Amino acid sequence: EGVEFITNTSIGVDITADQLMKDFDAVVLCTGATKPRDLPIAGRELNGVHFAMEYLSKNTRSLLDSGLESTHYQNSPVENFINAEGKKVVVIGGGDAGNDCLGTAMRQKCASLINLEIVPPPPS
Repeated sequence: EGVEFITNTSIGVDITADQLMKDFDAVVLCTGATKPRDLPIAGRELNGVHFAMEYLSKNTRSLLDSGLESTHYQNSPVENFINAEGKKVVVIGGGDAGNDCLGTAMRQKCASLINLEIVPPPPS
């Protein structure tokens, strides 16, 4: 009993789909969006503008390296660490990655936080 995570694996190369179905009762494919979608907008090239996965992966690395210390972001040794503490933060986009960025910025004690997301209008 239990859960086994298999990462960095190419189905059809490292293991066949048939082998997965033979060895496991259930298979969940979690592909995630690791390639950011850049926005062609004025100011995109400015310092302080980051992609979600860049921000989140550096924070996760810092948190794990610190032994899960809640103040890991204050003196992180992670190279090019992104710290939102005391900053005015705008998150453009939503979904899981956007929400993770919101939560991370709040935990880092950002000064303010705005989320911009395009959503369909509510039903009448």
